[in-house]
Amino acid sequence: MMKIKNPQKTMFMLTILCIVIGLAAIAVGIVAVYKKEYIIAAAMLLVAVWQIFNFRQWRKAIK
Repeated sequence: MMKIKNPQKTMFMLTILCIVIGLAAIAVGIVAVYKKEYIIAAAMLLVAVWQIFNFRQWRKAIK
């Protein structure tokens, strides 16, 4: 098993990645609503909500 050299830096990078994924999901959801693709919009909303929970979890781990 691989040991993480700097867990704080890794958690910070995961947090940034989480934010980017969440924003991308919101953007795709907005475009999907505009194009009347409601199933895709609902899925992107779920992804964005999931990323909010991940963000909170990782932010607690950083502190």
